Parts: sequence; C-alpha cells; structure tokens
Amino acid sequence: MTVSDRNARPLSAALLLAGILLVAINLRPVITSVGPILPQIGADTGLGSAELGVLAAVPVIAFAVVSPLVHPLARRFGMERTVLVALLVLGLGTLLRSLPGPTANLWLGTVLIGATVGVGNVALPAIVKKDFPFRVSATTGWYVATQSVFAAIASGLAVPLAGVGTWRLSLGLWAVLIVVGVLVWLPRITHARRTGDQAERTPDLARTIPATRPAGIAGRSVYRTRLAWLVAAYMGLQSLVFYTLLNWLPSVEQDLGVDAATAGWHLFTFQAVAIGSNLAVPSLMHLFGDQRFAASFVPTLMVVAMLGLWLAPGLLLVWVVMIGLSTGAAFVVALSLVGLRSADATTASQLSSMSQAVGYGVAALGLVGAGVLRDLTGPGPMLLVCLAVVALAQLVVGLMVGRERVLQA
Repeated sequence: MTVSDRNARPLSAALLLAGILLVAINLRPVITSVGPILPQIGADTGLGSAELGVLAAVPVIAFAVVSPLVHPLARRFGMERTVLVALLVLGLGTLLRSLPGPTANLWLGTVLIGATVGVGNVALPAIVKKDFPFRVSATTGWYVATQSVFAAIASGLAVPLAGVGTWRLSLGLWAVLIVVGVLVWLPRITHARRTGDQAERTPDLARTIPATRPAGIAGRSVYRTRLAWLVAAYMGLQSLVFYTLLNWLPSVEQDLGVDAATAGWHLFTFQAVAIGSNLAVPSLMHLFGDQRFAASFVPTLMVVAMLGLWLAPGLLLVWVVMIGLSTGAAFVVALSLVGLRSADATTASQLSSMSQAVGYGVAALGLVGAGVLRDLTGPGPMLLVCLAVVALAQLVVGLMVGRERVLQA
C-alpha cells in the first residue's frame, strides 16, 4: 500500500463519532453553567432580572444571527475547518467571560460563546447526515445524550464551584474541555488536507442526491417551503421552553422556598433525566410509520409538568423529572427532523441553518420576555402558564411536521 493510498483511506467510524461527541459536549456546559448562578452574577454586577434575562438570551440571539451564515461558510472553507475555528473562538469567549474587570467582558464573552455554539448547533446535524446517513436518529440520540451528561454536570457543579472560588471560576473552568475537543477534531483537518477531498469542503455529496427530486419542492429555497417552516417552528418552540427553564427554573424554585444549591441540583436532575430520553426517543421516531407520535407526545409531558409545578408544587421533583424527559426527547426529535426531512446532506445543512436561525430567534424572544414578565409580575405562576401554552403549540406543530416526507433544496 502506497503512502497516497494510506492518506486516501477514510477516517474510522470511531474517530468520526468521537469528534462529533467532543464537539457536542462543548456546546452545553458554557450555557448550562450560567442559570444556577444568575443570582450571584446579578449581585456581583448589579444586573437586575430584566438585564439577566437579556444576558441569558444573548447566546440564543447569537444562535439565530449566526445560523444562516454556517452553510455558506462551510461551502467556502469546509465544515471541518469551520468547526475548528468555532471551537477556538469558543475557548476565547469562555475565558473572556470569566475575566475580572468591566462588565463588558461578561457581555462580549457571552456573545462569542453564543456565536460559536450556534456554528456547532448547525454543523452537527449536517455532519451526522454526511458521516452516518443511515443512522441519523441513533447518532443524533447519542450525541445529544452525551451533551446532556455534561450539561447536567455543569449545572450541578456551578454553585459548588462558585462557592469554592467565584462565579467567574465556575464559568471559566470549562475552557479545559474545549482544548480536548480541539485535539480530537484536528485529525479531520489533517485528513482533509492530505486527501484534498472535496467532500470535506462542503456537505454536498453529489452521489447522495437522488435522480428524481421530490415533487413540488425541487430547486426551491428551503425558506419557501412549508415543511421547512414547520421544522423551524418545532425547533423554536422546544428551544424556547428548554432555554427558559434552563435559565429561570432555579429562580422559580427559589421563589417556592428552595435554596440555591438544591435548585442547582434540581437543574442537574432535569438534565440527567434527559439523558435517558435522549437515548430512548430514537426508538419512537418511526412508531406507527412516521414521527407524529413522538413529536406530539413529548410536548404533552411538558404541558403536564408546567401545570403540575403551578398547581402541585409539593411534588416538585416529579415535575422536574418530567421536564427532563420532555426536553431531552424534544431536542432529539427536533434535530432528527432536520435529517429525516432532508433528501441529502446539502439540504440538511441548509435546513439546519434555516430552522435554527428561525428557531433560536423565537427562543431568544421568549428568554427576554421571561425576564420582563418576572419584573412586571414578580414571583408567581404566569411564567409556568405561558410555557404550558407554548408546549401546546409545539404539540400541534408536531402533528403536522411528523408526517413522513422529505424536501431537497
């Protein structure tokens, strides 16, 4: 075997999966470590509830702004290189956010974190479609489950780490994990450079495009298709619920008399429970022939949990577990729909960009609205009632987007 033959060999499935998992892992702790220590951040910086709501919304706003740019960047520079740069900037933002000094560091670091996490959010579904085209739901379930593990750990450790040092230490330590992610991702870059493989430059794998395009969709922008907007709506509604609870559930629990450390561990619990639903929901994705059951059953759990927190707060842990089951499954369903509703990797990349841009824009509005709502109404059930209504809307969208069909841009 010649040197060129060895260079041309594809990377092993294990290395491809390891890279996906390490990128996925780094997209969550930098976000989930914030919610439990929002009160400490507010006390130290003088930010009020509305301002903290905006701070929590900044990453999600950045997701929405950056998402449409990821597909063009990937076509120009290659998806692998785009992800590598995103990881490097993510590390920079994590360190900047945790530096002492002016509050501007906190805001600028948060913007950089949001922008780079947005790149990863869009890139991963397209990379999964390219690397594991026949195992989209299963691979998505595994990487989301891995995300949930580290998201839960970050939530649970946030308050204890802040107690050992400061909230800045609690947020900054996650830069170490980003370094590991960069090291595991590098072989994909060197492999692309050695082979000159144009498939690395863009997720458009011509051989995966079917000869016959789906009727009524061929050649149209994903922004002009009803199906793409349904995928985006489902993504947005589940994101709104998840990020609002991620940032405000500890505060809601403290309104109910729960101490900060316990509220942080409840946030850990809801994300730990999500791991099980991340892994279980792929088996439901084709139940009864399509995704309508999975896409509608998952938000039903959230409606029950929100009403339960309002009407029966004494069963708090039960509702926290139900929240975890719902959010964990909803994220896998939303990401899987990107791949399952796409005829090829190119469409998956475009649909991922579009759905996450629109989806996270909706989520950002919800986060800002949650902060304003708490300032206007104070402690009370209004936030829970609003989230129950959002989950009901997600249920309706799930029944529509769950029908088995694909689009091709």
